[in-house]
Amino acid sequence: MTSSLLSRNCEGVGRRDFLQVGLGALGGLGLSEMLALKAQAAGVRKSDVRCILVWLDGGPSHYETFDPKPDAPAEIRGDFKSIPTSVPGVHFSEVMPKLAKSFDKFTVCRSIAHRQNNHGAGNH
Repeated sequence: MTSSLLSRNCEGVGRRDFLQVGLGALGGLGLSEMLALKAQAAGVRKSDVRCILVWLDGGPSHYETFDPKPDAPAEIRGDFKSIPTSVPGVHFSEVMPKLAKSFDKFTVCRSIAHRQNNHGAGNH
């Protein structure tokens, strides 16, 4: 690989270009605007938010965990049965009964959209 290929992300924008645009945008935001936004944000109460990212490259299939496809034909479904979660219409694999019971308290992202014709590049 050439060095220009190593310095580019999936969409073809180089790191240097990205940093120049980002710094230019940050420089375009005046100090008075930043202070006004900071003062405005101080009046907004934020709730506690937590995020747990479970990235399973090479891990269990989505059919065996959070997306068992209960209505799909048998040759497409995974080996495990699906069980309903605490959210109507959503099913998890039978190997995740505790998570299924508490699904009303968290979110699962079941998709990634990208323009790359390859899973590795589309992951980020």
